[in-house]
Order: sequence, then C-alpha cells, then structure tokens
Amino acid sequence: MQYAGPDKSSHMRTARRSSRVSRSALGLGVVAALVITAGCTKAHSSVTSTPGASSGLSSASPLTSGSAAPSSASPASSAATSATDPLTGLPETAAAAKRPALAVKVDNVLGAWPQAGLNYADIVWDLPVEGGLTRLLAIFHSQDVPLVGPIRSARPVDSDILPLFGHTYYAFSGGTASDLNPIADHSGATSMWWDVTPSLFVTRTDHKVPHQVFATSTTLYAGGQARKPSTTPPPAVFSYGASPVAGATPATSVTASYPSATASWTWDGAKYLRTQNGNPDMLMAGGQVTSSNVVVMSVAVQSTAAHDSHGSVVPLPMVIGTGTVWVFRNGTVIKGIWSRPKLASPLKLVTASGETIKLSPGRTWVEVLPNSSQPAIR
Repeated sequence: MQYAGPDKSSHMRTARRSSRVSRSALGLGVVAALVITAGCTKAHSSVTSTPGASSGLSSASPLTSGSAAPSSASPASSAATSATDPLTGLPETAAAAKRPALAVKVDNVLGAWPQAGLNYADIVWDLPVEGGLTRLLAIFHSQDVPLVGPIRSARPVDSDILPLFGHTYYAFSGGTASDLNPIADHSGATSMWWDVTPSLFVTRTDHKVPHQVFATSTTLYAGGQARKPSTTPPPAVFSYGASPVAGATPATSVTASYPSATASWTWDGAKYLRTQNGNPDMLMAGGQVTSSNVVVMSVAVQSTAAHDSHGSVVPLPMVIGTGTVWVFRNGTVIKGIWSRPKLASPLKLVTASGETIKLSPGRTWVEVLPNSSQPAIR
C-alpha cells in the first residue's frame, strides 16, 4: 500500500523533521500554524468548568454531567428531518443538518479508563500507536455529548482520516512536530489544541495527569464556529442497508489483537458489546461501550523516524491504499476489500465480487488492525 503523489512524501518529510524535535520544543512553524487555526488567545487558567459539565474536582465524585448514554441506534438530540444522517444512516436531526463533524482524540490506555462519551459518537477509529497500544479518534455529529475524554495528543494518521469527513473541527491535547505538521498540512481540519486554548476544555482530578483533559461538544462546536464558521455536514463515509449483503455468515464475536492490547466485540442479539484487554469496557456515566457495526481493516504499518517520550517508535497505519476488511453487523460477518486510492478518495468497502458492503444504521467502530495480525472470529 502506497500513497499517491505528495501524501507519502509529506509524512516522510515530517518523520525526518520530527527526529530533531522534542515534545517540549515544537517547531515554531507548527505552533504558529495551529495557533492561527485556533484564532484566539490562551486562557488564564487550564482548570475550567464548562456549563453542563462536571469539573471533577474531587477524585471521589461520580460523573454527574452526563445521563446514561443513548442507544447506538438512536440519536438523542433535536427533532429528526426527512434526510438521513451521513455518519449513521439514521434519520438526521435538525441540528446535525447544519454543522460539520467534530473529531476528538481519546486516550485508550491504563489510566485513561473509564472513558467518557464514546456511546455518543457516530464513528470511532481504534488506531495503533507506539508501544503496541491504541488510541481512539471519535467522530461526533448526529448528537451532542455532555463529556468526552480523556483527550490526548494527535497522531500523523489522524491527518489521513479527517479528510474523509470534509471540513472537521478537531480537538486534541499536545503532540510533537511529527504529529502536528501533517494535521496542518493536509487534514483540512480546524484544530482546537488544549495546550493553546485550555478554556475550551475541562480538566478533572478523578483522572491523573496526563489523562485529565476532557471536553463537551457544545463548547468545542462553539470554539470551532468561532474559528471557522461552517453549516456544511460531513459526507457519508459508509453505506447503510436494512440487511447484510448476500454471503454474510453468522459470527457472534471478534477479537482484534494488537501487540500490547486487545479489543473484543460480542453480539448480544441487538448490539455489539466491547471488552478491552479482557475486561468490559465501561464508561464513566455507566454502561458498556456498544456499537451497531464493527469494521476490522487490515492495514500495513510503517515506522516513522519519530519516537515518544519512552523511546518507542511512532507508527503510521496506512489507511490510504487497499486491504482486507471484515464487516460485522447483526451477528454476521462478511469478508471483503477496503480501498482508498488517494487522500481525497472516499473509503469503499466491497465484497470479493465488487458489491458494496452496507452497514446497519447506527454507530460504527473501526478497528485498524496491523496486517501482521488476523481477527479471531467466532
């Protein structure tokens, strides 16, 4: 799998540059670009309380900002329109019809759990990062989320995923030049960076540093609109249908094994339930992480010249190209092919015969699995 034209060279230039930049000394050009994108001055304090969100100032306090998460098949916001939401295939809400997607980088390691807000997302990408672990890119659009996090630093692969959603508001916390240069270069996103504008975020004491940063979609959308106003919804990323395609076979569970993490999904007759490293993936507001669909994309992974603070190589999952895909919906699986020739190309999922694989309307999780591993399907 290779990038077409300048896309790959941009990443390679970034990787070479990053080997000379530490996390504490970002390239001035990168910081300037993101500050300009942010378009506002730094707040006086990084500890803020946002209306409708618990500040978490007591580590013993339960989450009080969010009610129980909605069903993965039911947006819980304003009245539906006659249109279909592009990211869920469900009836579109009036609010979602006039706003772009919101992408949030969410941590997914010990110390980050329990997370907040994932059952409000339309699409969640589970992506390989350094140390054999994963980090999430959660995409919100159809409904608002009262609290999401912990929010962590960007990664180069984000710049290759964000263009699938058109102009996107993108919230994250920190990153090296190798992480940030691609975002400024070709993501097309309006960035909101906790390090620059902490007033858009919420810091909590029930999660230890560096897992203390959270946010609400209301504040992030307001921040995005202040920086670059938009009433354009994202394009559709997947196709949806009432029934699985012909050739789908029964499958009650799938496990994606990364070098230092596992993600398992089990069909309960109505939805998929997620476990992380063998434990139920429970959320701060209560309830287990669920999804209507699970898409497992087999991808090549390149090593970059960048390293994290522990000396681990930062990987680059290749989400531009082609590879094998497994699509799980309604207790079935169909094996097919994913393809995306260029950065500007849409993502296509097709069967071996070329038929479009349609997902069940609702939330979708995408497990981006290195092709050195195969999903365990039962």
